Amino acid sequence: MAKAPTTIYILYNANASLLGKLDYSLRKLRAAPENSPCSACDLTHGGLRLTETKEWAAIKEQIPATVKQLHRDELDQDLRTFISQNGLKYPIVLGQRGSGPLQVLLQSEDLTLRKTSIQVNPPIDTMFDNALRGWKDSIADPVTQMMPKSITPGHITLCAFVCGMVSCLLATIPDQKGLTLTFWALNRLLDCLDGSLARSRNVATELGGFLDLLGDFIVYSCLPIAIALGQPNSADPFLSFPAVAVLEASFHINNFVLFYIAAVAAKRSDSELTSITMTPALVEGFEAGLFFTLMIVWPSIIWELSYAMSLAVMMSIVQRVLTLVPILESLDKRGEESHRSK
Repeated sequence: MAKAPTTIYILYNANASLLGKLDYSLRKLRAAPENSPCSACDLTHGGLRLTETKEWAAIKEQIPATVKQLHRDELDQDLRTFISQNGLKYPIVLGQRGSGPLQVLLQSEDLTLRKTSIQVNPPIDTMFDNALRGWKDSIADPVTQMMPKSITPGHITLCAFVCGMVSCLLATIPDQKGLTLTFWALNRLLDCLDGSLARSRNVATELGGFLDLLGDFIVYSCLPIAIALGQPNSADPFLSFPAVAVLEASFHINNFVLFYIAAVAAKRSDSELTSITMTPALVEGFEAGLFFTLMIVWPSIIWELSYAMSLAVMMSIVQRVLTLVPILESLDKRGEESHRSK
């Protein structure tokens, strides 16, 4: 019987360089859910996440061997030679006992099958926000640990919403940039703290998540309008308000697409639909916060920033729609075939 390897190599079908990551992201976004360009990436990182999933981290701790996860441009000569001489394809999992010969544990086809049997789905917000969550929690956790038990995540969510609305009110008043930015920063800080507190106390609830998102949506919708209203009389309203209107429209269209996908996915329990909502977009929570901060700091160029943000949101919408249409057509076809077979 073959002895178990002491080292396991998980080799990704992607390069570690910035250009390599961009290339993989484009290939991933263009590929159908069942034809992932790197099923090993899906297993360990849930697709396009920058950090490993909690599920994979837990599995890795239980593996009685050293696990090395490498990109194609990180392989040493021995690994490259083994793959080349044996005509193997990436991604692949190899094993090695001590300094002995390399052996194939899982080939690309095996990983594709394994991907469908292991649940590594991250939450819907698996974009740049997820990559920053560990960093945010490392800052927020010490603060939440000092909070008395009488303060709940719901209290912090309410305070965040109030600070956000105060920042919107102040944004309508000329020459109040400093106070507007202060309350906006408090809104962003508290928005990090409520989730961190809920996770640390293990009291996260669906209602809490709903109210948190509802508050964000209201503040995000009101802030650009408030900044445009706060422009001095010398500013041309025919530049600011059409740009803000286009931005608001892009928000509504994007939210409709996501909500429709979520509704159909809940009804059909279809993993392909769920994967669309997980597709990283150009503008998520972090990027939206950055755009709004720039609007507060430089309100005189709000129309340029609004159009730029609108373009990024629209590109995300097109990306999701192009992925959604063939999946919905496939679901309809399956439904018709099911009816005919009865």
